[in-house]
Order: sequence, then structure tokens, then C-alpha cells
Amino acid sequence: MRLDRGATGFCGPGDKPANETNLTLFRSACWEAARRIGGRVGELPSAGASSFHSATITSCAEEYFVLCHAHLLVVAFTEVPSVPGQPLSRFVNPPPWADTYEAVGFRCLQVEDLSLPMSKVDVAELAETELTQIRYWRPQALSDLLFNWWD
Repeated sequence: MRLDRGATGFCGPGDKPANETNLTLFRSACWEAARRIGGRVGELPSAGASSFHSATITSCAEEYFVLCHAHLLVVAFTEVPSVPGQPLSRFVNPPPWADTYEAVGFRCLQVEDLSLPMSKVDVAELAETELTQIRYWRPQALSDLLFNWWD
């Protein structure tokens, strides 16, 4: 898998800032997904010190936690909420209603994508600052790089 610049969430002095994900688009997709399953959208906190935004979508039968990268048009789903500073775990494949994200341009990542070892990830497009962060933090899998709390 080839990553675009901004994947780590970092840019260095003199680097052109990475694009910001359109949060209105993400929020709209969350509301549409919740509507389709007769559910509701929980709090939509800002990314803060992480490389991602998150949302909770709850119905009477299930609860999903949706992660939206702050700079790339990708989303992932987990069974448990993110805890600031803690590695993310228990990723799940996109639910059937995830096509609401794809309809507005997001790519829904599968568990197989997120588990990809870093040795199989193409980082050639990343800025030097991002490569420095990767060497420092040593992510093991694509999920560790995309959805991080690096400071």
C-alpha cells in the first residue's frame, strides 16, 4: 500500500502543510450512517494531539467507533473507543452501512489493510519529517502509523 504525504500527521518547517480532512463531510457521513441503522451519533471530538478524528455510532443492536484520518480520506472501525495516548486495537471490517463514507469519497479500511506490516507499506511519498517520525516511533503495522498519538 502506498501512503500519501500527511499519513503520519506531521509536517516540518518549510514543508507544505498536508491537506486537512473535511470534517463536515465526515460528520455528514456519520449522521447518514446512523440514520440508516436507526441509530445515533455520539460525541465528535476534535483530533487534538492525535492523527485522527473519531465518532461513535450506536443503534439498539451495536456500537461502532469510527476513526477518520485528519489528513487522508480514510476511515477505520473499532469495537472499542480510543483512549488518549493508548495504541488502538480491535479493529473490525467496515459494517454494511459504511458505504455512506465511500459515497462521499472516503476509503474504508479493512482489518487486512490495517494489519499490513510496515515492511510492506510504501512510504516513498512521505516528507522527510514524516520518515523521521516513523524511525522514532517504529510503528509495527499500518494502523499504528495512520491512527496515532505521536507528539
